[in-house]
Amino acid sequence: MASLLVSPPELRDAYSVTPKHTTSAEVKDHSSSRRGRTENGADTYLSAGNPCLDFFFHVVPSSSKKDIEKRLVAAWDHDPLTTLKLICNLRGVRGTGKSDKEGFYTAALWLHGCHPKTLACNLDSLSKFGYFKDFPEILYRILEGQDIRETQKSEWNERKRGIQRLSRAGKRKKKPTVTRELRIANAVKRNQVEKERASLDRKDKKIELVMQAFTRYAHDPEYRFLHERVSDLFSDHLRRDMEFLSSGETNKISLAAKWCPSLDSSFDKATLICESIAKKLFPRESFSEYEGVEEAHYAYRVRDRLRKQVLVPLRKTLQLPEVYMGAKDWESLPYNRVASVAMKSYKETFLKHDAERFQKYLEDAKSGKTTIAAGAVLPHEIIGELNGGDGGQVAEAMETNG
Repeated sequence: MASLLVSPPELRDAYSVTPKHTTSAEVKDHSSSRRGRTENGADTYLSAGNPCLDFFFHVVPSSSKKDIEKRLVAAWDHDPLTTLKLICNLRGVRGTGKSDKEGFYTAALWLHGCHPKTLACNLDSLSKFGYFKDFPEILYRILEGQDIRETQKSEWNERKRGIQRLSRAGKRKKKPTVTRELRIANAVKRNQVEKERASLDRKDKKIELVMQAFTRYAHDPEYRFLHERVSDLFSDHLRRDMEFLSSGETNKISLAAKWCPSLDSSFDKATLICESIAKKLFPRESFSEYEGVEEAHYAYRVRDRLRKQVLVPLRKTLQLPEVYMGAKDWESLPYNRVASVAMKSYKETFLKHDAERFQKYLEDAKSGKTTIAAGAVLPHEIIGELNGGDGGQVAEAMETNG
């Protein structure tokens, strides 16, 4: 049976060295392996003697970036194709792998740095193990740096602590001597100044992101190739999905529209990916109305067309919870169509805005009258949700349906 993956270049090169495949006898030969101790102090071998096996067993969510990359190098030198499959397994959700998102991103960025075309040529296969959203995220991390999410989280926590400190300090302040009207006027003036400053900062940041994305795209051929393959993946799926929508075969529609970055979203601003997708869906040569149109205006028009004619109708058909939540149409939200990860994230919001219907849905799910998605949530995550803000009701329903 043919592999779903496109093998690395060295495997397709007739003159390359055949990768070393370790036999079962070799795997069991620990004579050269270092011995050590388990967490419980028992005698054990620190290596199986096979770098690919070591990668599979030792790379876990708590593994450091340095350790993952070191094991990737060893495994790739031993057997590139197996290592590529292990990277897929690292991301695998819905029971297809370890569901280690951060480990996968580390491996994907290593792959882009060391074997960029192997990553770019296997996006479709990788999407079957994870989500379409992984690829804009990879582009974003390439542009902003691998540690950008940790940096953003740290900055957010610092701002949050600063707000809390100001709040506590404000409570200890003595009663002001100025009149209430003057305090309000000063606060309004201060807020206006801060709004104007924030607006300018956002504009400057947007320009900075656009310039960074454009410069990287123009001068880095490996990044440009990956960017084009990502937009190819989205445009191909979106084109097919629109055909399915037109023919009434809505059950065949993929989740490309769900995970395609929205126009002017943070991903779009940082990567310019929507423009690339839109131009492939609505190429100049196929639409006479764009003949002679200036490039910037053409880009604006096809981006708007992507939103109105592709993303909006497909997302509506997919019955995504975000569509109903954004419109505050809580009474129409189909809870049985909410994905497991989204259910875990939004459950408290559902209870806040639509408690009666949501409670009824959970009761029906626990009794088996309806279903609740649990495929992408691991058992330990379900258990962890038992102490959630909903009193563990979603976790119980998932456990019942699991």
